[in-house]
Amino acid sequence: MESTSKVMSVLTTTDKKVLDTSSHYSLSIDTNNSDDIFVDQNTYTDDPDPVSYEALYYFMLINMWGGGLPVSIFGVLTNLLNIFTFLKQGVQDTVNISLLALAISDLCSQIPLTFASIFIIPTFNMLDLPFACDDLLYLLVWIHVMFTRVTTLITAYITLERCICVAAPLKVKNIFSPARTLVCMVTVFAVMLALVSPMLYTARLTWIFSPLRNATILGVTFIDNRNKIETITFASSNLIPTVAFFLVIVCTVLLVVNLQKKSQWRLQASVSSSSSVMSSRDRKVVKMVTLISVIFVVCYFPGTAGFIWLIVDTEMRFDGKHRNLLYAVYSVLFNLESINASINLFIYLRLSSKFRSTFLKAFCRTGKSVTSSKTTKEELVSK
Repeated sequence: MESTSKVMSVLTTTDKKVLDTSSHYSLSIDTNNSDDIFVDQNTYTDDPDPVSYEALYYFMLINMWGGGLPVSIFGVLTNLLNIFTFLKQGVQDTVNISLLALAISDLCSQIPLTFASIFIIPTFNMLDLPFACDDLLYLLVWIHVMFTRVTTLITAYITLERCICVAAPLKVKNIFSPARTLVCMVTVFAVMLALVSPMLYTARLTWIFSPLRNATILGVTFIDNRNKIETITFASSNLIPTVAFFLVIVCTVLLVVNLQKKSQWRLQASVSSSSSVMSSRDRKVVKMVTLISVIFVVCYFPGTAGFIWLIVDTEMRFDGKHRNLLYAVYSVLFNLESINASINLFIYLRLSSKFRSTFLKAFCRTGKSVTSSKTTKEELVSK
């Protein structure tokens, strides 16, 4: 997750006039021959990297275009449906506010990733485009990374809220009010934008001359002290999401343990005190949040582990001996992040009767009559 921002900067350098100074090589496609892959290795002529440059190119092309593009497009569609449904439901409670913010973040992360996947298609690069695809990839990927970090923080907030709901059902509404939740969601977006904005500041959109096209096109130039700003920004913007990721793990474990205890108490005691019993709705929400958190941990764990790997292993660098392997590994993270962003719709439909009812009424002709009877039955059962 944290290091995927540099993966795409070496994919398609058809008209690159400024290379990443932290990288010693580049991969590019000759616009006159889509099958010709040429490599500028510069100082690395005897590289022990287990992944060759050609293998890296085709792996990332297949991974990002063949698999990543359909999944990212699907993620855009599912999150649009999520946003519409939550707005139809209303955002008066904390759960809907936080889940709506999560859907917005996932949508914003998938839109730039969709364009990034399109930009690496060889036939698309051979078009007479008014811009340099590889230059815009740098900006697109950093925008994607920024919103994946927002997703991490929002998921941590949701799991923490539900964890407190299980531990202290009567106090959770006083701690997490709708107004406070809204402020927290806005703050999360603002903080991550502030942390990542220095990376976007170093890249300036400008008109450049392309020798290959013999034309002036829109591209990116970097400021002189870019490397220093990038190093500081990379470290500062990764700290909070990494801590939030481990918070999600801890809260998810606590949710599972507490749910099991609550279930045993309900079976053993015919009468329970009101302070230790959650409502039927709260139990369903906790189950839904637990499933969302588990899927999030599975999809985002490789990215967090990769960030720690970069710190421990000095050879695993984007300009190190095993850089090709690192690019290949981190390209997979795009697909994992897309899967995480795409799957929430089905969790809501399966575990939230209110969401399912609103969704079917909005998008299915027979949804109104069918869901009304189901909702009535579920309400009677819950009583």
